[in-house]
Amino acid sequence: MNICEKCGVELEEGLEVCPLCHNPLKEKAEGQPKTREPDTDQGYAPLTRKEKVRLFWELSSLLHFSALVVTLLIDIITNGKPSWSLYVIISLAASYIYITLLSLAVRKLWIFLPGLLINSLGFIALIDVLHNGIDWFVNPGLPLAGFFVLLLGLVMAFAYRTSQKGFNIIGFAALASGVYCILAEVFISLANKNEVVLSWSVIVAASILPFSLFLFFFHYRLRRGTNLRRFFHL
Repeated sequence: MNICEKCGVELEEGLEVCPLCHNPLKEKAEGQPKTREPDTDQGYAPLTRKEKVRLFWELSSLLHFSALVVTLLIDIITNGKPSWSLYVIISLAASYIYITLLSLAVRKLWIFLPGLLINSLGFIALIDVLHNGIDWFVNPGLPLAGFFVLLLGLVMAFAYRTSQKGFNIIGFAALASGVYCILAEVFISLANKNEVVLSWSVIVAASILPFSLFLFFFHYRLRRGTNLRRFFHL
């Protein structure tokens, strides 16, 4: 059965004009069924990756601004002044800055990492100020945010600079997470007990270490062309 190239309707054999759109039908090659050619003229071009990221950022901006205005208005209407909405506004502002950094500057580490650190510290400080103090911001908030950004920067720099991208990036990130767990327990114990007490973080780091080493070994042996079926005796 033939198909009209213009409207796509199925046609009976022997017709020379489409009864629906009156498009004259071309003769099909002998022995080859007539099929509808793909319509390449859609009236628009596919979005590039940069345009998709830009569109995502614009939609996020609209959603964050709308949520901020609605939250503030509800709080003012019910309480007569901003109160609990301040926590939401600070959180929305921090979330918007995070999304902006991820959308527009994630490959520019000299912008992304300082922006991430400043935004994180500002968020922690403002939340702490709403509780009438900055004790929690000083410790453990400040050192934990600083070391998090530092370790994240090391992982991202390693991922961007290494020529062999694979399991080695996951292994490096796992090592960084183990180090961060130890640092987190150090500063949390200092804040709560004024002394360094290590317990759960050591167990976590000890569990992560062999996993990371296995990923490094597996990655670089794989890059050297190791026959994995022979390596694992399969």
